[in-house]
Amino acid sequence: MRYAEFDATIDVREARWMFQIRKSEDHFRMRSGWLDARWHFSFDRYYDPENLNFGPLRVFNDDVIAGENGFPIHPHQEMEIVTVVQQGKLTHYDTIGNSGVIVPGEVQKMSAGTGIQHSEWNYEKEPVRLQQIWFMPGQHGLTPSYAQQQYEVAREGLTIVGSPAGNAGGVPIYQDVVMAIADTDQVFDHELARGRGVYVHVIDGEPAIEGEGLQPGDAARLSETERIRFEGSGRVLLIDLPLIEGADRSTLVVPSDDAT
Repeated sequence: MRYAEFDATIDVREARWMFQIRKSEDHFRMRSGWLDARWHFSFDRYYDPENLNFGPLRVFNDDVIAGENGFPIHPHQEMEIVTVVQQGKLTHYDTIGNSGVIVPGEVQKMSAGTGIQHSEWNYEKEPVRLQQIWFMPGQHGLTPSYAQQQYEVAREGLTIVGSPAGNAGGVPIYQDVVMAIADTDQVFDHELARGRGVYVHVIDGEPAIEGEGLQPGDAARLSETERIRFEGSGRVLLIDLPLIEGADRSTLVVPSDDAT
């Protein structure tokens, strides 16, 4: 498959300058007996018509799952679902025969496609802390699939953990998005292509974006700028994504003419 097959129509009329920070306490918090979650976008019982998505990014859930608990088997369809574990061990089962344990330093991707059911369970006593991110797919009717990879965060710059069809590294995501993790002990810049935006989630530490200090759990949305500066000391999860139809490719991805 070629990279260009995963273009999406984004329902945004124009890309606008944006630098919006949402503190951890501003995200919707859902607490049950075993789940403590921060939902960054409208999800389940939380609905905000002004906060449905950011480009193709539809769900960003920052979850803590208590020991010996989890999500029983449930269905998904037409969604790219990426899970990054920060603490503990998460066990995955699905109806197309995949199973595995996801631990810190690993990323998992499930393409729900035409339909799949799965469960996510914490069999250990210690909590599992994870981020689960959903993207609207670049094309519909995909065959459900699964991928899991290890990564090691580089000392400088960005470590890619997911990209379109895996062209730039990481797990293959069938959407025009690049996911990366970075430690901000060294100052670095991220170049942003035309029509694209960046969603940043602070995993830990006290990094700064464009001079604005952030705390764990905070998130930032940026668009219509050529360069974004990261500094401070902390770890961030960055998502480079299109905000308009016809947006240029991410600067982190090879040109589509060279992709296979």
